[in-house]
Amino acid sequence: MWKNSKCTLTSKDLAILETMHDRRHMLADPVRQVLRHKLDTAIVVFCEDIDANLVTLNTRLRYRIGDSQPQTAIITQGAMDGMVGQCLSLETVRGLACLGLTEAAGISLPRQDGSAPDRLVVEAILFQPEAARRDRLKQQLARRSLRLVHSVNTDIDAPPERF
Repeated sequence: MWKNSKCTLTSKDLAILETMHDRRHMLADPVRQVLRHKLDTAIVVFCEDIDANLVTLNTRLRYRIGDSQPQTAIITQGAMDGMVGQCLSLETVRGLACLGLTEAAGISLPRQDGSAPDRLVVEAILFQPEAARRDRLKQQLARRSLRLVHSVNTDIDAPPERF
């Protein structure tokens, strides 16, 4: 089902998935299958080195299931109250499946009843927190340049004048 699919995760995302695995008795069977796959195929990268076209925690993305209309969501660690339909929790098959995928990558989603799996495809990354953080730092560093504020044209070796 998941042959040749790799999962690139930040160290933070990996730690969250490992905690989920430790508490897997609270997860549905399809979620456990995807979780096991993610942990088995994970390539861990530092947050500073993650590609901007990769789904990480808190990424806003557009995805599609099979031939259905694309949907936009934010990948969250848990359910977000008041944001119904805007978030995909890692505790759901879809949310967990998206984590670690790149734009245009897809994965087959297992079903509880064993019927034919759905295909999830990440169409676009609309916002990725790690890329946004890098951009902010670059802008701050570009603004931090030294500039001459005041110049005094006096002879340093001359004694100061007395009153």
